[in-house]
Amino acid sequence: MKALYLIFVGSLLSFNSNAQNLTNQPKGSYGGDGKNAPNLQLNENHTFVYTDLTKASKPIVAEGTWSIEGDELILQSDSKARLNKKYTVTREGMCVKTRKNFAFYTLCNCKF
Repeated sequence: MKALYLIFVGSLLSFNSNAQNLTNQPKGSYGGDGKNAPNLQLNENHTFVYTDLTKASKPIVAEGTWSIEGDELILQSDSKARLNKKYTVTREGMCVKTRKNFAFYTLCNCKF
């Protein structure tokens, strides 16, 4: 019985460590294509490209670097574009979400 309990706890811990690895290193493309929905491209070298062309009067294209602090993704832009800088990583690294005033944004469907 103790051996079965140890195997069960060990398997739970292994799933937890895999989820933390995904959260610690999110990478890939989040969101839409940039024209119909915002797109956030996170590269392995800790650079990003954010594209939001949904509002023709205020297009946003920003580049810079990203880092992880806890479960927060911090974007540091090199451009003057107004961009949310803090995103929360959710669903084991498959989604990032942020809030700007009363608007909530969740970018999912990460493609590696």
